[in-house]
Amino acid sequence: MRKWYFLGWALIFFVSYGTSAFAAMSNEELLKRLDELTIIIQKQQEEIQKLRKEMESQKTRIDEVKEIRQQDVQKAVKAEVKEAEKSWKDAVPGWVKRTKLSGDLRTRYEGIYERTQQEKDGGHDDLANRDRFRVRARLYVDSDITDEIGTHFMLTTDDDAQKDPTTSNQTLTDDFNNKSIYLGRAYATYMPNWLKGSEFAFGKFKNTFLHTDIMWDPDVNPEGAYEKYTYSGLDKFKPFVHFGQMSVTEQNFQTDDAYLFLNQAGFDWKIGGVTLTLAGSNYNWTNMENSKFLNRAQFKGGGGNTYEPDPDASGQVKYKYNYNLWEGISVVKFDLGPVPTQLIFDYVVNGAENVPGSQDSAYYAGFLLGKEKKKGDWSLLYKYARIEQDAVIASLNDQDFYGANRRGHKLMFRYLPFDRLTLGTSLFLTENIKDWDPASPTFKNNDQNRGEETRFQVDAIFKF
Repeated sequence: MRKWYFLGWALIFFVSYGTSAFAAMSNEELLKRLDELTIIIQKQQEEIQKLRKEMESQKTRIDEVKEIRQQDVQKAVKAEVKEAEKSWKDAVPGWVKRTKLSGDLRTRYEGIYERTQQEKDGGHDDLANRDRFRVRARLYVDSDITDEIGTHFMLTTDDDAQKDPTTSNQTLTDDFNNKSIYLGRAYATYMPNWLKGSEFAFGKFKNTFLHTDIMWDPDVNPEGAYEKYTYSGLDKFKPFVHFGQMSVTEQNFQTDDAYLFLNQAGFDWKIGGVTLTLAGSNYNWTNMENSKFLNRAQFKGGGGNTYEPDPDASGQVKYKYNYNLWEGISVVKFDLGPVPTQLIFDYVVNGAENVPGSQDSAYYAGFLLGKEKKKGDWSLLYKYARIEQDAVIASLNDQDFYGANRRGHKLMFRYLPFDRLTLGTSLFLTENIKDWDPASPTFKNNDQNRGEETRFQVDAIFKF
């Protein structure tokens, strides 16, 4: 820039004075004139710098104005969207806004291998392997009536013959026939603000009692009412009580309906990085002789409990013993490095009269590593269980383990490749604790084929 300005002024100088005038000047005059030109050039440069700074400042102000205008536009758009959302929400019925729809689909391959069958002479024969493909579909509808009252429904696939409560699978078989859908849950909950930590429910409800699968199959949804209260005023120590009054069978012409009365008390105690949960429970099954399916060994062929002929009903069977069960269960939670860990122990004894001491107890010992919440999560479950013949109601516990008079191992691994997709595999290695009594009325076609078994499952669970 300086070069061009200097040349410009030099040109003006020569044009203005001419070569003759320049020649007539003395050296002093020439130097003076050059100094004057130098001053003029410096002033011009200062003016140019000033103009440049003003232009840059003006550009900055323009950018700031653009940013302000852009922010104003964004605010205006957000306001319009918010107003549109408000208008839309006002148009949607209140019950829709308070209702949550969710569900899952599980596809499963199940192989049952190395099966044995007991013969009346005490021998054991091999059974053919079994391969089957199964599906389970469940739809949940949860709605808040108020901030204290909610309703809950579940529609699910299920067994067609007796609507078995211990399964929601449908086997892919029977020449492409359609699969049935049933009402798996339907209940209301009340969690009053005037008694924080309490919950009351009525209907066919999700099993909220602390338990393991030696007592309840995960698919069983009890019916009746429950009441639960947790006291949280002691910070790290939280005691709770949980009561259930469950209808098993209502008799049309009898007052002796079959019921289950379940009472549970326990606590959660956080000690440093460890949380200990301990609970004791009593399961009082009453008037089971009047139950529709259980007392007749019609669910899972009796599940392995002891039955005897019913003298009041020709050709029928009934439970030989009553079931008044006492349970102690503990869960210890902590982090094993970065891995969430649980240690689980459950013990059950049947305190009813006349139950043989070799048939009245069951226990579960195992651990759970990991968690299942988001993409990349995994979990590993291991359990060993020993369930004597009359320790529990065997038609309602884990039927993949095969009811009662069973012992063995379960190993299950799950992994989430995506947030709403779980891939899993399970392995069951089970056998009888003792041979069945061939004289039992439930031996043939029920207990007879409950022998040693290896069961393998591969699952894909899709959630929405």
